[in-house]
Amino acid sequence: MVVETLSALLPSATETALLAACLKTASAARAGWTHWCAGRGASEAMLCSDLARTRTLLPLLSRSVVRNGLDMSPGVLSYLRAATLREELRAERLRPIGATALSALERAGVNAFVVRGVTLAATVYERWPLRHCHDLDLLVAPAELTTAVRALAAADCVPVGPALGPRAGARLQHTSGMGLAVHTRPFGVGFYDAPVEHFARPDRCIRVAGASARTVSSEATLVHVLGHATYSASRRNLRWVTDAWHLLAAGTPLDWDDIVVRLDAYRLTLPVAVLLRYISEFGMEVPADVLVRVTRRAQAATSVAEDVALGGALAARSGDLRTLWRSTRSWRSRARFARWLVAPSPAYMRSTFRVESAWLYPLLYACRPVRFVTTRFV
Repeated sequence: MVVETLSALLPSATETALLAACLKTASAARAGWTHWCAGRGASEAMLCSDLARTRTLLPLLSRSVVRNGLDMSPGVLSYLRAATLREELRAERLRPIGATALSALERAGVNAFVVRGVTLAATVYERWPLRHCHDLDLLVAPAELTTAVRALAAADCVPVGPALGPRAGARLQHTSGMGLAVHTRPFGVGFYDAPVEHFARPDRCIRVAGASARTVSSEATLVHVLGHATYSASRRNLRWVTDAWHLLAAGTPLDWDDIVVRLDAYRLTLPVAVLLRYISEFGMEVPADVLVRVTRRAQAATSVAEDVALGGALAARSGDLRTLWRSTRSWRSRARFARWLVAPSPAYMRSTFRVESAWLYPLLYACRPVRFVTTRFV
């Protein structure tokens, strides 16, 4: 009953058209660009303004112009070229800084794994600038967090904000302004927790500006990308779709049995099932039997898993309850959504909110309506 609500995680028809223009080829790419431009008028300023909302996709769109001959005015084409140049300069600046940070961690004996953006840029995208990277995401075991922060401090990186603790990781910033995030768990939702040693096995090596780095398998990377998109507000930049596209088009066969096992182990099956169905319909090669298996497991999700998935969808929509409600059309699904709003399961509350005393949980229930209204207002 929550699948309708979780559909709010998916790109709109207009966003899907833009993704098609960026990723597909020949007539499919041209049709996507025509669809996206429809209704926006001929104003170059308006087109550029709308493109700026998904500016991290613009290098991919610029590549598609050359490959597929998209019909584009000179002003918009110049804007795309400028955006691509910015990404090229960003990548040139990030790679040597990332290499210095990775070398410092290696010297300190920290077993760190590079994940998400940098891993994808270095492995499945044709060129680094095609995958926007504004920071370096690292995954370390909680016991190694303090050592990792000290090693990065010696490489001109300073902590940003208060210490977050072993479970939450740490955020740092290089003197150049580039950010570094040291995570001690792969997912930002406690319910989806996975030990680093399990998530990162088996690992593989990549090169970042000459420095050797360890990263996780392609299967773990795909689960990471899709899992993150189920609760992160960064979902709206649509990079999770382009990441999945390039992972599946990389030419290396994926072990789908491993992916299904990981989804079960990390309790991500329910929300990721919705995303897998979308990328399959978009044209990515997801085996039919995998979709069936994941869908069946999603249908058997517990009420706690449903509550967590709904909470993630709300966070991914930046607290926009109205959009979630509109995505929920049947009365049964709306009744289920309303029940989560008013009285979610105690297990969900315990997994989401950590309080010192159990008697405080009733106060959390009482404060939920106020919290939703305040978040929407902000």
